[in-house]
Amino acid sequence: MKYLYGDSTEFPLQRDFLGLLDNYIDTSVKSITLENTVFDLKETIRDRRRLKNSVLDEMDNFLLTVETAISGAVSGSKEQETIVKYADKSREFIKKFIEDGMKKFSDEIFLEIAGFEKKADDADEENRKTLESFFIKDPVPVVNKRYTIKAGKEGYSAKVQVDYEGGISIVFDIASSEIPFWRRHVKARDFVRDVEIPARMKRPFLKKEPVPEIVSMDDLLLSDLVLSGKELEVVFRKGLDMAAERFRLKMNFMGEFAVDVYHAGENGVEKNIQAVPELKSALNIFRLRELGEKIVEQTHTLYPKKQRLESIYLGDREVFEDNLVFELMQKVAEIFVPTVAEIKKHSPSEEELSLKAEDESGIRSEIYLKKSNVRDKLNAIREKGDRLFEILDI
Repeated sequence: MKYLYGDSTEFPLQRDFLGLLDNYIDTSVKSITLENTVFDLKETIRDRRRLKNSVLDEMDNFLLTVETAISGAVSGSKEQETIVKYADKSREFIKKFIEDGMKKFSDEIFLEIAGFEKKADDADEENRKTLESFFIKDPVPVVNKRYTIKAGKEGYSAKVQVDYEGGISIVFDIASSEIPFWRRHVKARDFVRDVEIPARMKRPFLKKEPVPEIVSMDDLLLSDLVLSGKELEVVFRKGLDMAAERFRLKMNFMGEFAVDVYHAGENGVEKNIQAVPELKSALNIFRLRELGEKIVEQTHTLYPKKQRLESIYLGDREVFEDNLVFELMQKVAEIFVPTVAEIKKHSPSEEELSLKAEDESGIRSEIYLKKSNVRDKLNAIREKGDRLFEILDI
């Protein structure tokens, strides 16, 4: 499918941006409404806590006042010996009555607060799913992807942190088991066969001088992987046991290829093999680069299987923890502004934004979004909707 502006000139973004924009409006209204609900619930929780503290303080003061009055009445009585035992029983009765009341009141308030907190958590979870359905399709430009893969008993757990334009970062879980290659534990030979690394210096039998001991990586298991942009760090082990012999490779594909290779024997301390001249000269950099390129290639096959949104960051702040959904959607609006402006400039009608879609046979269809519809939808979130409309400048 090919996309054109409303005046039939080519649309550089080549996607149904108006469908995306409409989805953004719907998502903003729903997610901001949910966040407003969370704000209200949190304020209610604060009010209930303030009430609890105020009432308990008043009850403490009341008890102190009563006890003081009883003591004063006893001290002023002409029959202290007789009345003191009744005073003590009264004091104990009132103290127990007040303390029982305080406990009952606290329990009731805590029960109410627990109910409000659950509603807030439910609203946050619904909001997480709402934003997940929007961001899973990468609605704004991707700046970087950082994959983290770890071996488990059966296969691999995998996550990807997607850094978007505007300081937005989202961590997604990846359904690695849905890709045949990653469904089981993989070995170095599954990427490239016959890669060898000089692990250590060894003195051969009947020889005086040590020589590099060459280790084949074929049967070593991939246990850990971090791929961020052009930088790759991967660990291969003889087994899944953390104490097993291992190699850690740190590769950088930016500019001229560079690699650091670290080796640790069983329960051993890692050593950079390039620190030993004989090992460094025996290292086949070209084969390691080939291995790294294949690892990167297979890692990127995981991206279409990203699924559950785990967390969202705006700068260094977590969106749900700090209630930044409105700020997040404003940031997305700011990213959309240049595209909206160009579509508006190329749209024949003042009442709507328009694009054209052209299929493989050359047949065109119009895609349009009425400006009034956008305004009407955003009215549901009042001044926050006004702010988004103002930013988008529709």
